[in-house]
Amino acid sequence: MDPSLKLQQQQKVMMTPQLQQSIELLQYNAYELEQFLYEQQLENPLIDLQSPTFQERVFSATYNSASTMPNEFYTKRAEPNYREELFQLAALTFEGEDIRLTQTVIMHLDHKGYSPLQIGHLSVQQHNRAIQLLQQIGPAGVGARNLQECLLLQIEEKDFDLQQLIQSGLSLLAERKFLALQKSLQLSKEQLSNCIHRLQQLTPVPCTLSQENDTLYVTPDIIVFLEDGTLHFSLNDGSLPIVQLDESYKNITSFLPQSEQKYVKQHFKHYNWLIHSLQQRRQTIIQIMSVVLEHQQAFFIHGFSSLKPLTLQDVATKIDMHVSTVSRAIRNKRIQTPAGTYLWKDLFSSKIDNMQAQHSQTSILEMVKNIITAENKQKPLSDQKIAEILANSHQIQIARRTISKYREELGIQAASKRKEL
Repeated sequence: MDPSLKLQQQQKVMMTPQLQQSIELLQYNAYELEQFLYEQQLENPLIDLQSPTFQERVFSATYNSASTMPNEFYTKRAEPNYREELFQLAALTFEGEDIRLTQTVIMHLDHKGYSPLQIGHLSVQQHNRAIQLLQQIGPAGVGARNLQECLLLQIEEKDFDLQQLIQSGLSLLAERKFLALQKSLQLSKEQLSNCIHRLQQLTPVPCTLSQENDTLYVTPDIIVFLEDGTLHFSLNDGSLPIVQLDESYKNITSFLPQSEQKYVKQHFKHYNWLIHSLQQRRQTIIQIMSVVLEHQQAFFIHGFSSLKPLTLQDVATKIDMHVSTVSRAIRNKRIQTPAGTYLWKDLFSSKIDNMQAQHSQTSILEMVKNIITAENKQKPLSDQKIAEILANSHQIQIARRTISKYREELGIQAASKRKEL
């Protein structure tokens, strides 16, 4: 076969650095985008950022939604630093050796308020004394070495029934073997029931120790609000700086040497790309959210129980956009609604087949949760019975094994583990 040359024309999408950056830009949430813009200002001298004032940053996003929802999403108060408080209380309350013992144990407490089984140079007697002293200045149970000790430190000395339940009956209680418990502890059904009720008033976590008083800021990217009985949405971009062109470079460009003019033109081109990418990102988010708002009207008022099936492909088809673009746009973004604040991706759910009415998987999970919440705790419902209730009351045909899978997703135990006395 003779060698030959052929010309072939093909169309390919080249992943240029700017295209890659445009894709990343779409994925950024509000906080990530803000950090990115300040990085761009450092790299490009033509970019001038006008930062919002504190009042603009805090109130611009909540103006439209102030009448329907409190401003609760900006900060989460840090847990109090009990370790430091206990340390100070020990110094104020005790004297001499007792201060050293208690402060040594306080330093070794974990984040739940438990101390290790052994503390280096402390003897068992010293460790025990320090734990008893801690009960005088801290929450009951603090300093315990295990769950049993933690619970025992919280009860009255004369409560013998509860003592023996904690010391020898927790494993049987966990398995809901009430008859075996009655026999083992020699208690009547009423006595055991009262004992379990008192146990439920105790806490397995005596206190939460926080190493740092950090404040966690959580700002939604989109806000859905009610106005005159109609749902609207706005992008929460009040915290973002305004991107402007530094006019000083524009006025002096013609006076610069050719090499420096090339430098300015390259950065001016990058500035135009950034403006275009920001506009494109904003328009993409608005397009997607418009479809979601129209489709999920009931959800925004009532929550997950009213969530309708909606997939990324459904939205992509409706707005003539690639499904990967929709996926990137909703990534790691939060949406505040009259029903609560959620990750945007949580508003998308597939449809469950084999049903007369349309229900999303998320709404069915909510139904399963509500059915179990309302059940008779002495005779909890089996997975098969839950499937029958869904079929009879909601015309939703789901197999028992699917109910079992949903229950596990919700973190709910099987019927035998939910039984109460």
